[in-house]
Amino acid sequence: MKKPYLALSVFLLFITWQCFVNTEVTVAETTPVDDKSTDVSLPDKHPVIFFENSDFNFGQIYQDQKVDHIYRFENRGNDILEIKKVKTSCGCTAAILTDSTVPPGETGEIKTTFSSGSKRGNIKKSITVLSNDPGTPSYKLTISGEIIEDISIKPRNINFGSASVDKETGKTVTVTIKSLSAPDFKINKITPSQPFIDASIVEENDGEYIINVTLKDYRKIGRFSGKIHLETNNQKQQKAIIPFFGEIAGDVTAYPKRIYYGIVTEGKELTQKVFVKINKKGIRVLDTKLTPDFLGVKIDEKYGQNNPHCLIEITLPKDASIGNLNGLLELYTNSKQQPIIKIPITGAVKKG
Repeated sequence: MKKPYLALSVFLLFITWQCFVNTEVTVAETTPVDDKSTDVSLPDKHPVIFFENSDFNFGQIYQDQKVDHIYRFENRGNDILEIKKVKTSCGCTAAILTDSTVPPGETGEIKTTFSSGSKRGNIKKSITVLSNDPGTPSYKLTISGEIIEDISIKPRNINFGSASVDKETGKTVTVTIKSLSAPDFKINKITPSQPFIDASIVEENDGEYIINVTLKDYRKIGRFSGKIHLETNNQKQQKAIIPFFGEIAGDVTAYPKRIYYGIVTEGKELTQKVFVKINKKGIRVLDTKLTPDFLGVKIDEKYGQNNPHCLIEITLPKDASIGNLNGLLELYTNSKQQPIIKIPITGAVKKG
């Protein structure tokens, strides 16, 4: 009689073991690992911004042309979408938002205009859309393409260099201009963007032009820049631009014109330098004023006969306050022309 009981016990043990194994397998199969589900905990009610096409390529355009494009977006969430800010990566791109609040299921538009100006070659610019979408608070749009030329300009840019404010300028740069495809090429109009620049045709030979660009008597201290606009009969490229730039130097010249620390992690010390060139004998930097006051300053003065100058070190300390940095370095000199030179200071300190 013991054998039937023994067989029954073994059978029940086997059944129990099978159930245990099946239970383990079932649990393993019905508990998938989803990395995304544990990444971000979003509220039950929130907006979702969605762009069907976030990248726009305009193909090929010529200099001094404009391209318009509309980026359309939708709120696919269940709460009101608020567009906080739309910012572009350069001044060549303008962006206009039609509506800053978009209800669930509704759409909005960002109208953009890209101006090629004097640029050339392949370009890629960005537009950043900041919103209250917790999943994508910053959405990046791109605009790209190629800027081609049918007008050859040599040199492409005019650099007048540095001229003293105490001396007459009158510097002239010669530019050669011709079309790459039009045999009957003509320049109809030349317009400098600044009144102190003169541009005139001095020679024309079978569609190749030579123009003289002259910096007239200009006495404002600091850097200057602008463009010379050309209007032509070229059907492919009716307009062209020649950028120009230079500097009128006073008794003192300071580089750079702005101190930028970028984004610095808390607890890190960073030093930026300012080179102050003395252009007139007897001129000195007498004193400095620095804000905010937690910035440190060190001055190395070298007023010898050759290359008189000052090297100023501005140090952002390890214990600098967290947040945006908006300061000012003021240099006090004995120059009547430039008694005070102001250099802005910008950057930000973030938590480590």
